[in-house]
Amino acid sequence: MVKQKYKEATELINSRLRDNPNDIHALYTLVAIEQTRILDYESYTIDNKRFIALSDSVRKVIDDRLRFLKGEDSLAALFYSANLLGGVGLIQAKCGEWFNGARNAMASVNSLRQVKKIDPDHLGAELGIGAFDYYFGSSFKWIPFVSGNVERGIEAIDRSLNAPFPFDYAAKSTYCWILIDRKQYKKADSIAHSVLVRHPENSVFLRIRALIALWSGSYKSALPFGEKVVALAEKRTPVNWSDLVMGYYIIVRCHEHFGQKDKALAAAQKALSIPIPAEYKNMSHVKDNLKYISEIHSKYKARSK
Repeated sequence: MVKQKYKEATELINSRLRDNPNDIHALYTLVAIEQTRILDYESYTIDNKRFIALSDSVRKVIDDRLRFLKGEDSLAALFYSANLLGGVGLIQAKCGEWFNGARNAMASVNSLRQVKKIDPDHLGAELGIGAFDYYFGSSFKWIPFVSGNVERGIEAIDRSLNAPFPFDYAAKSTYCWILIDRKQYKKADSIAHSVLVRHPENSVFLRIRALIALWSGSYKSALPFGEKVVALAEKRTPVNWSDLVMGYYIIVRCHEHFGQKDKALAAAQKALSIPIPAEYKNMSHVKDNLKYISEIHSKYKARSK
């Protein structure tokens, strides 16, 4: 998953499931791979229904198995079921289904707290609880009894950085976005950099570093990051259209900042000439980035006549 070879990872898990269709670890991993792919490609509105159907079907199998399991297997099944429900809630929230997303997130966290009661050192559960506490606390910080959730959430996610794979990987990504939300760019960049040292072509953390550079006004760093985001997006199968457009958005922004009108126009023209599939073009963040690129293109195209 860290190498973002989702097709190969899925094939590997499916081969294991052919031998043992009730392997709860493999079943959970199958959904985790798909969720990671969707978060990577930011294809929430495209893949949400299929993902939710997959997650719900796997959770039903795991819940049915839970009744017959004991010890560590029982705890793992409870944790997996909670995480699957949380994943559904996350995708629903990303698609604007706030009520259903919040309802599933709360149910997920209640189960994760049960996991923590059984195993107080369960770092995977810390991640889900911490993310919920942070975002719930941030959204409703005006409520007195909720105000402490934010810091508790951050502390939990900080602890979850030491969770076993793949939860440490998810924790680092989550923590980076929380730090960005709090304008702690240097710390977030350091975490993203630590992942890229080991996996230099991981576009999830490259994207984070590129946006940190842009949002913190470090345009000299943002430009090469944007160029690398584009190069990696183009070479992937399938193309990561979200990253491709974002990379060009960063490149155009940087050239515009430096007053490099010809380069800004050339980059904008190239971006707008790419045959992006309509389903990706209609995603809100892609649409916003293309709108800016189109505005710069129109601005400098008119002046070049």
